[in-house]
Amino acid sequence: MVSRQGWTSGGKSKLMGKSADPLIRVGGIGSLAMSLRKIGDVELSEEMKAASLEAAEKIVPHAKDLVPVNTGALSRSIKATATRRYGRVIAGTDKRVPYAYAVHRGRKLASGKISKATPYLSEAVKRAYPDIVKEYVEAMTRIAIKFEKKHGVSRVYGRYK
Repeated sequence: MVSRQGWTSGGKSKLMGKSADPLIRVGGIGSLAMSLRKIGDVELSEEMKAASLEAAEKIVPHAKDLVPVNTGALSRSIKATATRRYGRVIAGTDKRVPYAYAVHRGRKLASGKISKATPYLSEAVKRAYPDIVKEYVEAMTRIAIKFEKKHGVSRVYGRYK
């Protein structure tokens, strides 16, 4: 639907090309992370990292439920980490559990047979997604609003500090 002030969708209007959603104004999560890095805002960076870690930690229990267990080493190796931009779930280590990728994706054996894949991480993300998405977007929107109030701009362009 088009109005005199611009494009409107779902009741939220854009006035003179500006979005009503703070997360869109800052250019999304990636641009917000980049702006925080360019300004050097440690406080909001840590808050953003904490929100990403919280989202990743909600995936871990689902992954541990789905992973096939022989000795339990693979299940114990599933951990959550995060950056400003995204949360990450890691399974396996190079030294103790190097077979994590082969269990998740499957592999071709020396005999020519193909071992069956058990995509425990992919399925865990699918299970946890409905619980995570709303809270994660709300947290990032809250951070975007704080960024705009604290620095007076939506995005930062230019070089790093």
